[in-house]
Amino acid sequence: MKRMLLLAALLAAAPTLFAQDTTYRWVDDRGQINYSDLPPPAHVQEVERQRFKPGAADAALPYAVRKAAENFPVTLYVTEECGDPCDSARKLLDGRGVPYAENALDSETAHEAYRKAIGVPVEVPALLVGRFTRKGFLENDWQRLLDDAGYPRTALPGR
Repeated sequence: MKRMLLLAALLAAAPTLFAQDTTYRWVDDRGQINYSDLPPPAHVQEVERQRFKPGAADAALPYAVRKAAENFPVTLYVTEECGDPCDSARKLLDGRGVPYAENALDSETAHEAYRKAIGVPVEVPALLVGRFTRKGFLENDWQRLLDDAGYPRTALPGR
């Protein structure tokens, strides 16, 4: 009986234990769109990487967050070399409980998408909230932009 209870507890916890926070999307040589939590093969040129907070995509988000995300979706643009400014940007978004997609500027296609969404010159981290943008991490500017979009100041209970 104890083994059955232990097995049931492990099975219930499995989705949380194995949750990934990064999803990759790419088009293969046959033109098929692929999604995976593993990076695509090295020869793939066009890759979108999105980072999600575990559980953020579910319908259990507080109403204020769901409404803000529906009206003003958030995208964070980063590079691997960005370091502390990008870490501070993530910390701010996570601390406020903001669901966001993270796009790494690791290909020419990603740079082109950035230029279309944010403009030039390329500067990271960059934030896209709905159609409003901020380049470089200035906490007060980012806070004001998120406030204006209706995101709560702090993560709501349960997030």
